[in-house]
Amino acid sequence: MQLKNYQKTAVDKLVKIAKSLLEKEGSRQCVFKAPTGSGKTIMVADFLEKIGEERMPGRYAFLWISGYNLHRQSREKLEQYLDASRYAFSYLEDIQDNELRENEIAFVNWHSLTKQDATTGAYKNIFMRDNEADRNLRTFITKTKEKGLEIILIVDESHYHYWSDRSQELVQNVIGPKLTIEVSATPKLEPSGEDIASGDAGIVAVRFDEVIAEGMIKSEVVINKEIGKLVEFHDAVDDVILAAAIEKQKELAGLYEKEGVEINPLVLVQLPNEGEKTSALDQDKLEKVQIFLRDTYGMTVKNGEVGIWLSEEKENLLTITDPRNQVKALIFKQAIALGWDCPRAQILVMFRDIQSLTFQVQTVGRILRMPEAKHYDSDELNRAFVYTNLGSVKIADDKDSLGLFHINPARRKLDIAPADLPSVYLRRTDYCDLTLSFRRLLIDGANEYFGIENTDMANVAYEKADVKLDLLPEELEIPVIADAIIKQIDGADEIVGNILHFSVPEDDFKYRFELFAKVMSLPYAPVRSHTKIQHALYDWFDNYLGFKSQSRLNIQRIIVCSENNQRIFAEVIEKAKERFREVKRKEIKTKQKMKESLWNVPPIDYFNELYEKVSADRYALDSCYLLKNRTEPERAFEAVVDGSDRVKWWIKNEVNREEYFSIPYTDPIDKLTHSFYPDYIVMFTDGTVGIYETKAGITLTSPDTSAKSDALQEYISTFKEKSRKIRGGIVAKTSSGLFLYAGEKFNADPTKKGWGRLDM
Repeated sequence: MQLKNYQKTAVDKLVKIAKSLLEKEGSRQCVFKAPTGSGKTIMVADFLEKIGEERMPGRYAFLWISGYNLHRQSREKLEQYLDASRYAFSYLEDIQDNELRENEIAFVNWHSLTKQDATTGAYKNIFMRDNEADRNLRTFITKTKEKGLEIILIVDESHYHYWSDRSQELVQNVIGPKLTIEVSATPKLEPSGEDIASGDAGIVAVRFDEVIAEGMIKSEVVINKEIGKLVEFHDAVDDVILAAAIEKQKELAGLYEKEGVEINPLVLVQLPNEGEKTSALDQDKLEKVQIFLRDTYGMTVKNGEVGIWLSEEKENLLTITDPRNQVKALIFKQAIALGWDCPRAQILVMFRDIQSLTFQVQTVGRILRMPEAKHYDSDELNRAFVYTNLGSVKIADDKDSLGLFHINPARRKLDIAPADLPSVYLRRTDYCDLTLSFRRLLIDGANEYFGIENTDMANVAYEKADVKLDLLPEELEIPVIADAIIKQIDGADEIVGNILHFSVPEDDFKYRFELFAKVMSLPYAPVRSHTKIQHALYDWFDNYLGFKSQSRLNIQRIIVCSENNQRIFAEVIEKAKERFREVKRKEIKTKQKMKESLWNVPPIDYFNELYEKVSADRYALDSCYLLKNRTEPERAFEAVVDGSDRVKWWIKNEVNREEYFSIPYTDPIDKLTHSFYPDYIVMFTDGTVGIYETKAGITLTSPDTSAKSDALQEYISTFKEKSRKIRGGIVAKTSSGLFLYAGEKFNADPTKKGWGRLDM
């Protein structure tokens, strides 16, 4: 295995860090960050080879976990690179003796381990369940450790699955690795500078420029190169970018031939990504793409020049990664971005949902690899090409796209005994969506706004609506970026290029109309609510303005092509939502369901950039992260509770999450039952549980606080009846210090009867 210079450097650093971490007590973590196309698997293979040659502290077995079915691909690669006399390779399901041997690498699909039944919560994979043959992962790990072996866990493409609650529970409570190596181009967590400096964690990062310099990936990405030349031949922007992509494919194929290289460059055509499954909009786009390729270029699935990779349909995929494979265009969705390796892929067509203006590194990375791991004499062959109908482009990795930045995990300390507090969670899905009742309210509201009577003929209603609406709006144009170049994918921000203007394609109206409905459905759940708005508008146009015989496209066009029309319908929808609140309140009373459970300190939690790490000796998690903008009463309470010798542990309770502690209470305003999440849970050394809510200023005198106090004291009384030691109440900060109200019939004045100085 001949490594590039940057690969050798990265492997040497990884070996050094791993050896240092393995010498330390407890479980340790190292992040291996390398760009897509840099040869991550080859580098990890060389790392394993080297630690097998060196004298490492301890004896080890390896568990390699990948997303989807990539564990099979990983095994195939490692078997090519590693010495079979030193390492054994197996799939977890094939292990017969229910244990791992020294230097055995067991490969497993991460998704299969964590998948649970939606109703019962039971694990679906046999290796996560108890069974008569005692064949489950917990048994494998236990028996392996009983032989004196430690587990080194390698998580491939860790940014996709590793940081879910299920995954972390599996890692911490079942696998318990000595060392975890997270491999990703875009890891969600990078260790803090403090942990790296102290040697408690490690990171190895390979830079893009190093990979480019060695000829492993393309030198740059070009967006919509020279698409202006094709405008006169095609009316629709989607046809223009498709044609430009195919013309580029033909050009590159000719250049490879001149280089004397047998490579058939591949065009990746990405459908809009509305979800994992193919939606009606996706299907419509799929059909239009196939018709265009057939009618314009004679490319079809049947003649082997078009491949399809969708959840419900797969065609011509068998040898598609072969450089000489005849497939010229592969139609896919976002899912293939994970771990897919096809170096001949060089052109990407992106039909993105218009609400997203972001390229994902993992997707663009599919066209960055050089087919022969070297650059060619022709500069054009050293470039990747993107064709898209977007007007602006921002390169972002998965952390940005998910709204996650510096994610810090904190795990439950080993000596935290169960609290077993009865907790009630009210599912938001039960009361956060528009229902069928809303459709009638919206239709009535539209008639009221335009002065339309139920007895009006369609032509009369149309004339009334036409006074305020633009029923024949002007055609909408969309800007499309052209001739933009990205030199540094990992450092790119907003990409600037020429702007061309195109007429909006028909399917774009569908997306824009859907997006309008989703935005207008807020604060209700858009996924379940936007269709109620769409169908109500369709019904109104059909039944009152006489649009039954017209295409849905005409209604969509009226709404999305005119700012005036959008403003009017937004006003009508908002008034309908106001009227809906009372209807919804009554519906909630009949439909609202509570989920009861026993609360304990969660095994792991995650904290983003809004939280700061705080020194707290008695905190229930191994690291204490608290909101930077928390209140003065909260800060004062935290100082007192952490400094008390009578406190065994404490934790800051989070809100609106099932894994945290909540009590039902009746809101004094809407008279509905809501979840109350007290600020702090405290376990005292004598076994007493403390539940505290901090208040100050105007929040102390709020009717809501009184209702929460009453609910908390009722909860405490019920708990005491079961002979459990419990106390707590409302904590207020005054100029004289912290005071506690722990009685019935809440009094908001800390100077009055019922209040006493907080005693910890």
